[in-house]
Amino acid sequence: MILKKIAGVAFAIAFLMAIVLFTDVGRGYVSLYTAKIVFMIAGAVGLLLNLLSFQSGKHSSLFNFLYWSGSIVLFVGLTFLLSGLPYGYYVIVTGMVIVGVSFILPESLVQPKNDDNDLLDEFN
Repeated sequence: MILKKIAGVAFAIAFLMAIVLFTDVGRGYVSLYTAKIVFMIAGAVGLLLNLLSFQSGKHSSLFNFLYWSGSIVLFVGLTFLLSGLPYGYYVIVTGMVIVGVSFILPESLVQPKNDDNDLLDEFN
């Protein structure tokens, strides 16, 4: 549970730095170089901590695995884009597709099985 809270704080910091990087808001307070470094470090820490604790969520392991794998690919694409490396947009789109697939999975695969049946539930 503490890993999720630390990951949430890291994501909040990374999100603030993404706002600085992509919208030019706050550039008077944080330099571009510092925002890039903090974004990459905070994003990587948040993703790593959530990846380590993804099985303790409320969704199934398949949903969590696809969602966090897509998030990692998306983060790598943003890092490519910020670093000026080629194919950053393609990696971003690939990550978004993986995350999107995790949301359109059938409910039987996404929701964990509940074996808690009452007698009246079996008659419906």
